[in-house]
Amino acid sequence: MTTPLRAAPGIASHAWELVRPYLRWLYYRIRPSTRPPYFNECWHAPRAQGNPLAGAAPPRPAVVFLPMTDWHTRIQRSQHLARAFAARGHTCLYVNPHLGCEYHQPALFEPESRIHTLEPGVHEFHAHLPAEHVFHRRLLRPSESARIARELSALLEESRVPVILVVSFPIWLDVAVTLRRLHGCPIVYDCHDFLAGFRNVDRSIVESEDALLAQSDLIAFSARYLMDRTLGSHPQARERSVLIRNAVDSAAFLGAARPASPGPVVGYAGALDHWFDVDAVASAAAAHPHCRFPLIGRIEDDRVQCLQRFPNVEFLGELPHSALPAHYASWHAGLIPFLNNQLTRAADPIKLYEYFSCGLPVVSTRLPEVERFQDLVYLADSPPDFASAVGAALLESNPARNQARREIARQESWSSRCNGFIEALQRVVQFREGVVPGTSSGG
Repeated sequence: MTTPLRAAPGIASHAWELVRPYLRWLYYRIRPSTRPPYFNECWHAPRAQGNPLAGAAPPRPAVVFLPMTDWHTRIQRSQHLARAFAARGHTCLYVNPHLGCEYHQPALFEPESRIHTLEPGVHEFHAHLPAEHVFHRRLLRPSESARIARELSALLEESRVPVILVVSFPIWLDVAVTLRRLHGCPIVYDCHDFLAGFRNVDRSIVESEDALLAQSDLIAFSARYLMDRTLGSHPQARERSVLIRNAVDSAAFLGAARPASPGPVVGYAGALDHWFDVDAVASAAAAHPHCRFPLIGRIEDDRVQCLQRFPNVEFLGELPHSALPAHYASWHAGLIPFLNNQLTRAADPIKLYEYFSCGLPVVSTRLPEVERFQDLVYLADSPPDFASAVGAALLESNPARNQARREIARQESWSSRCNGFIEALQRVVQFREGVVPGTSSGG
């Protein structure tokens, strides 16, 4: 059994969560333009024919992702890993964390689970819970976890292939433990963020991370600071822990044509949230009025709006990940303007590797994972430093430095990270590809 977690909201809250899907359904019918685009995009993929796990080919185990992020909002670590595992020959099942909010109708009218094929080897599983579940606001109730585990278990039972569970958020703990008990699946906690640093993650979820750390067969940390900080308070997990940083598919960033630009362009792609250093960008924009500063991403913190007063700062909004290479090709440097706090110190920015794939000089707040490449980046400790670093990056003229960045990106691949997961599982739980843990069969 798992360690008891804090109880989910009470009876009144539960009743309201049962009513809200019907009110939301009515509201979207009256004002369809307000329905979040990612609630629509998830249904554009074709419906899978049968159980995709049943078609998984040994000796590669299937990989079930119990993620922190919706596939259709912003491509992040879990999606990159799923794609890399699929390219390596694994069948991947990615569970949509909205658990019914994405359905067009309430559970009474559309109760069944659905599986859609996102791309070759990657499939998305949709479970429709009767009560609304905003996944970062509360834990799953025991009945909800039991239902999700039961439906996933049926897929695993039918397929009879070895399965790895990659859990990225504590709400999934009871689901994962049940699947391990029934099918012998090793649980990998892919710990890629300092949860307490997010403003919108409920405290009950943050506190339940202790139980997930205790129950996991393997813990993969994406950054050294995050690993050291976590193991400092959970030393018993050290033998089950491994450092597997972020990476990049560098091939996706090759070959984009560099369009003519009337002046220097220094850009940013990512969340414009509470960890974004508005003052650093404002300082750079004021110091370099001849330079364009395109910002790609959805504004999620009102402070960012103040940058609209600079005519050389451009807000391009949220763009598909596939559109980034073309934009990067027009830039002369890439930015990582983060506030320096526990959340950002625990991060290994994926955008760093993406910028490197294009050979771009990188101007960044001084963060531990960025400092590893201090000879190829420009680090800043304050907004004035950030503006000066942008100036230095624009003056760079050494092609060898660009090539060194591209070579690092080529080596730091998502494929190599998948190999790291498999090798760590072999070491920690004696997991062998083609063998269902807890059975005597294999190949």
